[in-house]
Amino acid sequence: MDTRTLNSKRNIIVGVLGHCLIPIFGLIVNSSIVRHFSVEYIGLIGTFNAVLQILNLAELGFSTSMIVNLYKPLKDNDTVTVRGILATYRRVYRIIGLVILAAGIVVCFFLNSIVKDAGGISENIYILYLLYLANRVVTFILFAHKEALLNAAQRLDIINLVHITTFVGKSCLQLAAIIIFKNIYFFAIALLVSTILYYIILNIISKKKFSQYYPEGKIDTSIKENVKKQVAGLTISNILGVSRDSLNSLLITSFFGLYIAGQYSNYCTIYDAVIGFFLVTTKAIQSSIGNSIVSESVEKNYINLTKMEFLHNIVTTACTVYMLCLYQPFMKIWMGEKLMFSNPLMMLFVLYFYIRAMSEVRNAYFSALGYWWKAKWLFIIEAVVVIGLMVCLGKTIGVAGIILAPSISIVTVNYIGITNLLFQEYFGKGRKVFYINRIIYTLITIIICVAAYYCSNLIPYEGIPGLIVRLLVCTLVLLIMVPTLMFLVKRSYLKEAVVFIKQIFKA
Repeated sequence: MDTRTLNSKRNIIVGVLGHCLIPIFGLIVNSSIVRHFSVEYIGLIGTFNAVLQILNLAELGFSTSMIVNLYKPLKDNDTVTVRGILATYRRVYRIIGLVILAAGIVVCFFLNSIVKDAGGISENIYILYLLYLANRVVTFILFAHKEALLNAAQRLDIINLVHITTFVGKSCLQLAAIIIFKNIYFFAIALLVSTILYYIILNIISKKKFSQYYPEGKIDTSIKENVKKQVAGLTISNILGVSRDSLNSLLITSFFGLYIAGQYSNYCTIYDAVIGFFLVTTKAIQSSIGNSIVSESVEKNYINLTKMEFLHNIVTTACTVYMLCLYQPFMKIWMGEKLMFSNPLMMLFVLYFYIRAMSEVRNAYFSALGYWWKAKWLFIIEAVVVIGLMVCLGKTIGVAGIILAPSISIVTVNYIGITNLLFQEYFGKGRKVFYINRIIYTLITIIICVAAYYCSNLIPYEGIPGLIVRLLVCTLVLLIMVPTLMFLVKRSYLKEAVVFIKQIFKA
């Protein structure tokens, strides 16, 4: 097994392990907050995270650019260049941390306007906010450059293992703060402590694994010019990301209050757990794709793209089916019927999941190629579209409009635009086949979802027994329909995919 395949396998296995443990602890912590405090606290935490994500725009995409520019010197064992990039990364990130700290303090003056109905919160929201702000700032001023090094070196498994360990420790401390001490301030402090430990541990491991790579010197002019263009494009891309995933929380809090924001955050917890699985798998292969792009031919990379798209869609379909059929029964068990959204609102979360997930493999190639500047106008147009849709639809049809808006913007602007750019600038040919495959995969997913949803609704049981039976029914539908439909329409791809999986998991 070559190093690239081994690293991808290792990264995926550890990443999936983390996304089995992390959501479980997240669900336990959230349910404890609702039980011992109230759902408004969930809404408040979600609002803080949304504000800080917007402040995170000060990062300008610098981290992603640095990782992309580390691929080639790491492959070539160019120690001098790697050291220069790390030194630049550390210096810039510390400046960014101070900028975010200053901007975050300014936000304090507007916090009452952002959080309008905090009457159910007995603690001082300013102190809580500053603790969350401190947590965000330390991610920039500690050892973020070592995290980037491990990422570019295809050792995301190490990052994930440290993240899992510190996350579990943080969750245990937070549960103690909630249940034993009944103190939300301790809850926020536990988050800050775990973040500091995370970066200290990564620094120690990085020194042992890559002792030859430490911050020293400067980057040459060609890399500097490349970074400037990439950062400019990434800044616009990050504005788009914030528009999709952070502005919605603020709009819901502003339009409908902390209670609805808390309900929304609970549904987002499930959504984030599932989409996080895809982010883990694509991040796990991201550095390998970057390595492949600088090592292999365009034709070989196109073949790999089609294989990964095929395999990725099978997993996407399975997760979409499970979300559609199990979302509401699980929410009823977890939070109770009073904190549930309607079925149509739930389906909008599932729709957004599928639309976002179907782009992940393509996005991995786009990011590895560093095409953010080339796509700047697409990002600008999509950001304008999604913000306009959120505000207009949010005011006219309520929460449903805010949830639906990002799905519309992705389909109408992002998916077609980015795909065309990727094939025009890199792959050259195969665009038509790619689109046909996507249409086929989507139709297959729709057919399977309809069948699974109909079958699961026939289940008469409620509670945990009903959830288990629905899970088994969905699994049975998937086991029967996915291989059958894929064999009928994409027989050659299915055979290649089986060989590909055997290679990855070969002992």
